[in-house]
Amino acid sequence: MKRANTTILERKTTERTPIMGSTRTETRSSASPEPTSPRGIFERVFVSALARNHIGALHVFKEDGTGFVFGDSGDTVPAIIHVKDRRFFAHVVLFGEIGFGEAFMLDYFDSPDLYRALEWFVQNSRSTPTLSAATVQHLLVGALGFYNRILHLLRPNNETTAKKNIAEHYDIGNALYKEMLDPTMAYSAAIYQSIDSAENLEQAQVRKFERICEKLNLRPGLHLLEIGSGWGGFAIHAARQHGVKVTTVTISEEQFALAKERIEREGLSHLIEIRLQDFRRIEGRFDRIVSIEMAEALGRRFFDVYFRKIASLLSEDGLAVLQYINYPESRYERYANSSDFIQKHIFPGGLLLSHREVLNSLHRTTDLCLYDLESFGLSYARSLQQWRLNFNASLDRIRTLGYDETFVRKWEYYLTSCEVAFTERYINVCQILLSRPQNRELPDTAK
Repeated sequence: MKRANTTILERKTTERTPIMGSTRTETRSSASPEPTSPRGIFERVFVSALARNHIGALHVFKEDGTGFVFGDSGDTVPAIIHVKDRRFFAHVVLFGEIGFGEAFMLDYFDSPDLYRALEWFVQNSRSTPTLSAATVQHLLVGALGFYNRILHLLRPNNETTAKKNIAEHYDIGNALYKEMLDPTMAYSAAIYQSIDSAENLEQAQVRKFERICEKLNLRPGLHLLEIGSGWGGFAIHAARQHGVKVTTVTISEEQFALAKERIEREGLSHLIEIRLQDFRRIEGRFDRIVSIEMAEALGRRFFDVYFRKIASLLSEDGLAVLQYINYPESRYERYANSSDFIQKHIFPGGLLLSHREVLNSLHRTTDLCLYDLESFGLSYARSLQQWRLNFNASLDRIRTLGYDETFVRKWEYYLTSCEVAFTERYINVCQILLSRPQNRELPDTAK
């Protein structure tokens, strides 16, 4: 394996470093940080931690114009980071991946292309100890990561805490989500006909809804349970297009209020019942069950509770479709036993699933079998890209709603990092079809 060199960039006579060779600048020597200086020590650890990365190039520029090049310095499109606050190095070294995200959120650094910067780290994930599930670890990077891990463990999604955790993300204002999402108000992966198709996000979300309906073999007279209402988009589609009775539950008060309003506006109250209720409190039997990207909010200790409840609520010849984000099995244990920026700042108490985790839980707690699995991670990347574009196009409006710059930068980092993760196949998203053996209600998923 090619070992990357770390090049020291010296002080420039111009204020900004040339990008893509647009201008030529001269350099003057610049003194290195004092070896015994705390700031200097953190800087050296940072350099040491990234020195082995060799895919592409990362240029890190400090406030005085000096800096470092990691990887192949001949790369025509380098990732670029401009350090604006020397606390950047300490924060990244002490808190690893979470520290890097927080450093952007707190404006300790900036980048002319945040996507490219995050892409460089993910592409070098096998040798980058700053990532939560990196295969290579550094003795000092993330040394205080246990602090964030403890905070994560103190926020389990039991019935008492789950409502608070959900409120921190979904109850921050429906107006914000209206700016970012399409008219269906779907906040989960769409399914595009192809990655470069001309269709818009709304069309792709409707395709996702219909794909689920086909797998569930929906028709009038059936009773469908939806665990995790969102803002009512799927329930409205299923009732309006297929004539099914829908019971949908959420524990988000903001989602409940807007979804109820949308259902009434569509004239579907006779078909759709929406409840402000934890899924653990649902009783009865249902012909069909759907749950779209809700399981990620539970955390590992509640996976069995979730799947057991689904099995107990599903009629003998029922069908269930679940959509969830999945993490690679080879990295899952390290990921599940750490914490990351998304868990701390976006979805407290949450944890992505893995296929092994799902199958093991189903085997332990239910008599349900897996009949179909469909992955579409690149469609999620495109969905996130559109959300990010919508968010950035609405920044003036978002600021007038009272969201400060720290919030804006946090969400920019969140949306961009997730887009990169799906594009680079670091994580994936899928739909699975569950049922019991010898069920003639199962559709022909091969059509």
